[in-house]
Amino acid sequence: MNDKAAYLATGISIILFMLSFQMKGQDGYVRYQTFDEYKMEGVEAEKTKRPYVLVKKEVDTIFVIKSYDRTKKIKYVNRGDYWYTILHIQTTKVGEIFCEKFIYNDTVVEYEYYKIDSLRYNNGISVHTKKDCIELVIHRNDIKNYDDPFNEIKELVTNYKEIFPLYSPGHQPRWYSILRKHIEGNILYIYDMNGINKGDVYSKKMNSLGEFDNNGMLRWW
Repeated sequence: MNDKAAYLATGISIILFMLSFQMKGQDGYVRYQTFDEYKMEGVEAEKTKRPYVLVKKEVDTIFVIKSYDRTKKIKYVNRGDYWYTILHIQTTKVGEIFCEKFIYNDTVVEYEYYKIDSLRYNNGISVHTKKDCIELVIHRNDIKNYDDPFNEIKELVTNYKEIFPLYSPGHQPRWYSILRKHIEGNILYIYDMNGINKGDVYSKKMNSLGEFDNNGMLRWW
């Protein structure tokens, strides 16, 4: 290789390195328009708009940061059969609200509960896919192993029709309900598919993060 060719090759290498550095960033994060929790990967756009996300992948961990709040970092851990994260949703006068997520097979399962001192009160389980959501209202004793609740939650999710009655307008301390999703532009429509409420519609205007932007939870309603 002559001096001119060597100089050109060096210049190209430097440009490629700088482009890679700009895309990835000094700390290993890559900018994406949003994050797809169903597939556990960043979603690109022709032109990234604000808000956007920063994503860093390691061997068994994925970190996601939203552009408007870089002090908070969502950490997903690969536990073999599923990806796991826990979110602190809110602090109330009574206690704190948490959401544990279990992600597998293009499905996001959200287990939400209140924590008052050392006691835990189940608030419900939401099972999300791209097209629908199943809401499970559970008893306190439906979850016994708080340290590793995945197997109990998966059993409830897999066999919900046999375990839970269908929602009715009357008082039912335990039930399931089905919601359908439809997205047009930046509007997410939620169709209630339960009994006399079938066809009722809720809607939510989304920003450029789509479903991912709601305190880290997919549940909008």
